Amino acid sequence: MNYFIFTDIDGTLLDYKDYSIGKLKSYINKLKKKNSIIFNTSKTFEEILTINKRLDLNFPFIVENGACIFFPSGYLEEKFFNQKNFFKYKNFICYKLSKLKLDSLNKMILEFKSKYNFTFYTELSEKKISSITNLKINDVKNSKQRLFSNPIYWNDSKLKLDKFKKDVKLLNKNLKIIDGGRFIHIVGNYDKALALKQFLKIVKPFIDHKFLTISLGDSENDICMIESTDYGCIIKREKNKLSLKKTNNIFYSKKKAPDGWQESLDHVIYMEKKNF
Repeated sequence: MNYFIFTDIDGTLLDYKDYSIGKLKSYINKLKKKNSIIFNTSKTFEEILTINKRLDLNFPFIVENGACIFFPSGYLEEKFFNQKNFFKYKNFICYKLSKLKLDSLNKMILEFKSKYNFTFYTELSEKKISSITNLKINDVKNSKQRLFSNPIYWNDSKLKLDKFKKDVKLLNKNLKIIDGGRFIHIVGNYDKALALKQFLKIVKPFIDHKFLTISLGDSENDICMIESTDYGCIIKREKNKLSLKKTNNIFYSKKKAPDGWQESLDHVIYMEKKNF
C-alpha cells in the first residue's frame, strides 16, 4: 500500500522547542521511495524550501494554514497554469485557496488595534520572533516572507481574545481565527483540510494505484486535517490536549516530536498490514 502523508511540521515532525529532526532523516529516506510526504503547515514558502533541502525532499506542499498548494516543476503538466486559481511562482505551479489579498486582510484587522493589544507577525523584530520561537535569525527571515497571511502575537488578556474573535467574525463571516502553537492565525475561508482535499482532487486523475491518506499534527489548527484522512495521528505535546469528533483510526503518540512522528507512522503502517 502507498500513502499520502500529510504532516504539520513544528511539534509534529520537528521538536517543538529546538526544531531538531532527531534520527528521522534515514526513516524519511525509506518512506519517500514509495510514499508522498506532503507538508501541510502554517510555515511559509521560503521556510519549506529550506526544510526540503535539509531533508532532500521534492514533494508538493501546502503553506500558511491551507492558503496555497505548491507543486514542484514536473509534478503537474504546464496546462494547469492557465486554469482557474492556478498560477506560476518561481519553478512551481501553484493552486491558491486564499481569496483575500494580504494587504486587504491586514487593513481589516488593523482597525482592531485601538481596542486590543496585539502585534502583526511582520511587525515583530527578528530578535523578538527568535525569542518567542527559538528560531535562528535566518529562519526568522524566511518566516517573515509571507505571501497570504500575517499572524498576530497576542499581548492582551484571554477574555479580550474571546471578544476579539467575535469582532473579527462580525467584521467578515468568511474569516477564520485559528490558534496556532505560538501565534493566532486569521485567514480567509480555507484551512488545512480544504487544501488537503483540493490537493487530492487535483492529483487523483494521475494516480494509477491504490493509496491511503495519513495526517499528523499537534495543534488546534491541525484538527480539521487529522479528521479528513483515512488515518489521523496526534503527536504528544505538553499541556496541549486536542478534542476530536472523529474517533476511528485515530492514534495518539506516546512520544513527542520528532520520535512521535515515526512512532505514529509505524503504528498506522503496522495496523494497515495487519488488517489487509
